[in-house]
Amino acid sequence: MACGSSRNWLVSVTVMKIRWLLLGLLVVAMMVPALMITAVRILAPDGGHWVRLVSFAPYAVAFYGLAILLLLLALVAGRGTWRRTSGTLCLVILPLVGLHLWWASGPYVGQPAVSEKRGDTFTVMSSNLSFGAANPSRVVEVAVKNDTDILVLTEITPVALNRMQAAGLDQAFPNAQGETADGVAGTMVFSRYELGQVEALNTTFGGFEMTVAIPDESITLIAVHPHPPTGDARAWRADHAAVRRAAAIADGPVVLVGDFNATLDHKPMRDLEGRGFADAADLANSGWQPTWPSAEEFSVLGFSVPSMLAIDHVLVTQELIAADTASVTIQGTDHRALFATLALR
Repeated sequence: MACGSSRNWLVSVTVMKIRWLLLGLLVVAMMVPALMITAVRILAPDGGHWVRLVSFAPYAVAFYGLAILLLLLALVAGRGTWRRTSGTLCLVILPLVGLHLWWASGPYVGQPAVSEKRGDTFTVMSSNLSFGAANPSRVVEVAVKNDTDILVLTEITPVALNRMQAAGLDQAFPNAQGETADGVAGTMVFSRYELGQVEALNTTFGGFEMTVAIPDESITLIAVHPHPPTGDARAWRADHAAVRRAAAIADGPVVLVGDFNATLDHKPMRDLEGRGFADAADLANSGWQPTWPSAEEFSVLGFSVPSMLAIDHVLVTQELIAADTASVTIQGTDHRALFATLALR
């Protein structure tokens, strides 16, 4: 009997140790990626893999949250070292959760100021056509249905342009500037209003600065599509620097719009905010609106990958307000189209 009791006690202790080991491994599995994301968000190291990791800064909250739940379980059920360690880690994690929530709070604590607007609102639409593969008639349909006044299209190819023109693009938008190109380098702006003073940006892909004669005043529109942060991300940083230079010397009300290949957690975007630009989704309190990948464009093990990253943006200077923003799925492209309703302040 004594031998049997000893064996039972040994088995019980072993099972308990395995449970605590698994719990510890789960905590580590949550903490390591979360801490890595926090570190790269703060330090902004070079290298495309680190730049891409910054994109997932909002998701660190989920990792930290799961780690806290596991640690609370250990705090309640554990004793001695387990309880002390769990309590200490909870105290360490809570400020990090608060930091990430503060970083992500922009789209929820903006200051909509529609009552301060002067003149009529105007709507800007941005859509990456994904090598020109987006459904051409759907692009035109969505733009017209949403009363778009200025349409910015990136990755627009000659074939895509011809097909959209056949679908009524020129009738809806009689003014156009920019260039098409095979692959990803084409960028064009279509407008109900007159476009003028066009200058190309010194970026890898097509980018253009121009004036738009909206009814109340002329504004500067900068259509952008920086290189994605691949490889060592040098082209990505250089393109964003070119965008910042163009934005810095533009006069009056300025609208930056396009596929930035960056989230608001990336330093180049934070630099733009530091120079007086604000994200339209933030200003309009639109909530988080991820635009990539477009829903149902990718699948893993048969499950559709939801939109995860907000890399398409409309940024405005303080002379402008944002009344609303929204995103829409367009078949054939891996980006959701983004709309922003703006007005002069």
